Amino acid sequence: MVSISNIAQPGLFSVLGAAASVALMAPSAPAFEILDVAPPTQLAQADVDDGFGISAGESLLTEAEAAIDSQNYDLAIRKLQAARENLNETSNSYQNIAEAFTGVDSDISSSLRINARNAAQMRDQATFRQALIYRAQGQAELAVPLLVEVLQSQGPGRDLGLDAYRQLFELGFVSRSYRRTGSEEPSSAVADVARPLNQVDSPTGIRAAELLMAEAESASNAGDYATAVARLQMARETLNTSSGYYQNLYDTFTGIDRRISGEMRQKALESAELRDQATLQQAQAYQAQQQSNLAIPLLVEVLGSQNPTRDLGKQAYDQLLEIGFVAQPYVVNEETATSSEQ
Repeated sequence: MVSISNIAQPGLFSVLGAAASVALMAPSAPAFEILDVAPPTQLAQADVDDGFGISAGESLLTEAEAAIDSQNYDLAIRKLQAARENLNETSNSYQNIAEAFTGVDSDISSSLRINARNAAQMRDQATFRQALIYRAQGQAELAVPLLVEVLQSQGPGRDLGLDAYRQLFELGFVSRSYRRTGSEEPSSAVADVARPLNQVDSPTGIRAAELLMAEAESASNAGDYATAVARLQMARETLNTSSGYYQNLYDTFTGIDRRISGEMRQKALESAELRDQATLQQAQAYQAQQQSNLAIPLLVEVLGSQNPTRDLGKQAYDQLLEIGFVAQPYVVNEETATSSEQ
């Protein structure tokens, strides 16, 4: 098991204190330069008893840090999760009120937007801290979505976003390192580390799905279609999720680093292609059990994703024809097939 201290220096990513001096906006939004942030409004200071607001979030984060110090990681995760939910709702609430005052009272609107950013910054720090705990416990499949969430929110141009990307790199979810101008080079030792998501027994991602699909094929060959269906369903869910993460990372790095955005796009496409293969195989397993009612929706899904001129799409349509759900055969002519590949 990996120690948290080996992942991040103690105190380096403290979930308290930094929020008051950092302005947070989504990567695609314009950056705001806020060096001296006003303290939260009275509402944020008077809400601890009600369990809502920035002060309540800070209290939860303090409790999480104490749990981490005592190595009670289950409690720390519960506190961090509660803090994330609290601070996310708090941030959204301040943002909504700020919008209501836009054009009415600029001082109130500005103060509330600052509170919204402070709450969102602390939320992202709590999310990152929770991901570190999951990684230390060997649960990469739980750490990855949290790291992607932080990177989307912060962008790679901010320290917390860069830290999140480096964690994804060390885990093996991405293969290209990223160095922001003025930041330190990623450790060369990472290349020698056995990245969990690159291993044969990867808990999530493309490799995990390929293993599930291989198990499904073995089960189908043995006539165990129930096991094949279960494995393929798991593979589809894993690949669909991974494709979404890679698409999000592609959007995040577009216009920032063409190499990384290109890799993310390719991985998103690869995940989606494998997902459609698993979906087609699951439909075939259902059909082998004479369960056309379950096979048809999956075949339609593949056809909609792939297009009938591609091989997987044509196979799906041919299956629908064999079942009798459609009556007209489709023959791919050379001109149509060529244009579909462009």
